[in-house]
Amino acid sequence: MVSRELRRAQEKALKPSSQQQKIAQRKRAIERKKVEKKAEKIGLAKRVSQFFKDVRVEMKKVIWPSRSEVVNYTVVVIITVSIVSAFILLIDLALTKILQLIV
Repeated sequence: MVSRELRRAQEKALKPSSQQQKIAQRKRAIERKKVEKKAEKIGLAKRVSQFFKDVRVEMKKVIWPSRSEVVNYTVVVIITVSIVSAFILLIDLALTKILQLIV
């Protein structure tokens, strides 16, 4: 069984020191600046073409619904919109009648 002090010493040895963390942060910042400079150097045409290539790759990942699913979803939306609009119509008519009685 490892004593508490020995375990803490092992954990401390495994953790990077604050100085090592600062160095790692500086390296990441330098790498980030390099990437930004490369992005600035790339021309407009290359950026646009890269955008469309990325779009094509992402569109291949999309799972498109089947025709029957689209029809079902459309019917659900039309019914829901009809019910909500009828509800709003009834409330509007009721409030109009109430206001006409008051005025």
